[in-house]
Amino acid sequence: MVGFEVGAVPFNPDGWGPPDSSTANSISVPNHPSNVPFAPFSRSDKLGRIADWTRAISNPNRPGSNPSNKNVSDSAFDFTGDDSFATLAADEDSSFRLVDNAASKSHHGHHQNRPKFNPRWRFNPHHHRSQLPQRRDEEVEARKREAEKERARRDRLYNLNRSSTNAGPRRESAVFKSSVDIQPEWNMLDQIPFSTFSKLSFSVPEPEDLLVCGGLEFYDRSYDRITPKNERRLERFKNRNFFKVTTTDDPVIRRLANEDKATVFATDTILSSLMCAPRSVYSWDIVIQRVGNKLFFDKRDGSQLDLLSVHETSQEPLPDVKDDINSAYSLSVEAAYINQNFSQQVLIRDGNKVTFEEPNPFANEGEEVASVAYRYRRWKLDDDMYLVARCEVQSVVELNNQRSFLTLNALNEFDPKYSGVDWRQKLETQRGAVLATELKNNANKLAKWTAQALLGSADMMKLGYVSRVHPRDHFNHVILAVVGYKPREFAAQINLNTSNMWGIVKSIVDLCMKLNEGKYVLVKDPSKPQVRIYEVPPDAFENDYVEEPLPEEEQVQPPAEDAEGGEANATANDVEDKDVSAEPVAA
Repeated sequence: MVGFEVGAVPFNPDGWGPPDSSTANSISVPNHPSNVPFAPFSRSDKLGRIADWTRAISNPNRPGSNPSNKNVSDSAFDFTGDDSFATLAADEDSSFRLVDNAASKSHHGHHQNRPKFNPRWRFNPHHHRSQLPQRRDEEVEARKREAEKERARRDRLYNLNRSSTNAGPRRESAVFKSSVDIQPEWNMLDQIPFSTFSKLSFSVPEPEDLLVCGGLEFYDRSYDRITPKNERRLERFKNRNFFKVTTTDDPVIRRLANEDKATVFATDTILSSLMCAPRSVYSWDIVIQRVGNKLFFDKRDGSQLDLLSVHETSQEPLPDVKDDINSAYSLSVEAAYINQNFSQQVLIRDGNKVTFEEPNPFANEGEEVASVAYRYRRWKLDDDMYLVARCEVQSVVELNNQRSFLTLNALNEFDPKYSGVDWRQKLETQRGAVLATELKNNANKLAKWTAQALLGSADMMKLGYVSRVHPRDHFNHVILAVVGYKPREFAAQINLNTSNMWGIVKSIVDLCMKLNEGKYVLVKDPSKPQVRIYEVPPDAFENDYVEEPLPEEEQVQPPAEDAEGGEANATANDVEDKDVSAEPVAA
């Protein structure tokens, strides 16, 4: 070392350490106060080891030793994981750590590409060979600790821990986000716990059809005979368009509003979310607009309501890594895709259609649209209050000159490890057990489908059982079975009470009719069983706080001023024009 001066080191003939202070004065120790005993300590002080050279197993020069343990001294000085090291166990020292090892805990599994000198890498439990204490008892302890850490990690990642009955805090963290960003300037008007919803009851008379649009293809009955042994591949329908148009963007609803056909306007998706609200766990939101004496229930573009939740009401947590193919978000996109393809595959696609008074109101000339009929139906809520909703059915069957309308939905199996039921084994012999598990894990989704079938007066709801070809492949699927249920009977089976469903809708409508003209949003609290109502500025959601922007090629370009918008009189024009006439959800 050039230019390094050691300085004078005094020699103490009488013992260890620096000489007495009398001598110290003769030899100047810089800044050393006189007559101070060196390193005082009391008996209660806990003294620990500075270094334990027996801890380092490997001699880096020994043949066959692990070359990654370059710095043996690190393990000799690191007592962060050593319970027998009394000083660190002491309360007053509990906040002190020689090396910040908090990071290594949260970075399990991400160590592959780390540079070797990073302290997070050094103390990563996966490299515990460099750290194993030599002494027997410590070695056993350390192994126990490692096993414990490893087990906790596995529980977190693969959720093998099935003991918890509390769905709350262990559920996926991404799920605990609110479906819409609550802005600081929004004014919360009310919060309603779900417990009050369950007591509500209201009976509505049978609805009337004001108008039916679209065209339905016939259901292919050969799908009723599918079994897991003769499964069928799920096909893809890329060129068929599906529309998820909100209430105020629907030209037919605008027309009915201008003709004063009703006070309240909604769609079956929005109504079913309200009707089944007490079963929901994830956050969702509905935009409510009070225009004149009318009430419009809307969903935002890219809303939670367009996706299908998977495993929402299960006790098992899903992986909380968003990119994981089994995370809540990935599964909901996969489920939406499966449902769309399933609903088109089970049809007889020979061009033979049942058509209605008007064509599909959202389709452009010449584009291929999915088989769907929109029934615009009216319910009487009060002497002078009617509700109009657009309801959907997806297919039709003709039996003995009798037409029956069907809804088509698919349940999807992603990994039997999560549900504990393997469909390929159980669907033949214990279909009831499979359905019971689905009702437990997807109570909200199944209730919403049933509510939509009841709202659209479908004669039959067909449920497809669709599974991945392999648990790690979320692109290829097979249909294992298709089962039909009568919506009323199915509703009774899953404890879905129609008068309670309408009770919830009626109470929300009554509440909103008391509000001033303006825009409001009803949000399901992300972590509690309750909904909140916020008053929001009139321009909220125009540019939309969408959590998940669509990829560029799927984004809908705003069309030029549409004809309906121009003709509609003030009532409908005051309703927010989002200028997204129809958004096909990309398969």
